[in-house]
Amino acid sequence: MNKEQKQIKKIIDEAYGSLRCLNNITWTSYREDLFEMNKQDEKRHRFNRPSNDFEASINDCAKMFTVQNIAESLLKENQFNIKDLINIRKSCLYAQSIVENYKDKILEAWKDQDIKYLADLDYISLIDWKHYQEILSRRVA
Repeated sequence: MNKEQKQIKKIIDEAYGSLRCLNNITWTSYREDLFEMNKQDEKRHRFNRPSNDFEASINDCAKMFTVQNIAESLLKENQFNIKDLINIRKSCLYAQSIVENYKDKILEAWKDQDIKYLADLDYISLIDWKHYQEILSRRVA
């Protein structure tokens, strides 16, 4: 992992840590549930692929998706409906529900975070920096 990826990971870790407020609202640990959903999705995605294909761990990617799901739901309220359940990752719908129920708590926890930056996190930037740079260069050209 290079220094740019480490910086992205640091921002993700801070935002994820701030979401611990979602674990003490009811008997359900919403942050942990969302993390586990994303972790299982990432494990399925990596099934039968060599671990050296990925520069970031499964947990790091699951944290990124947890943070990204929440941030996207903050910026795009009611983005998904029940019909979308068979077409999207279930974690996206779960995150939207968390935001609809606990938006004020999340905004308070993330008062120092750039929510747009968190929503725009790119999975490829974490798992393959070289490929990410190639993608960026093609967008500019």
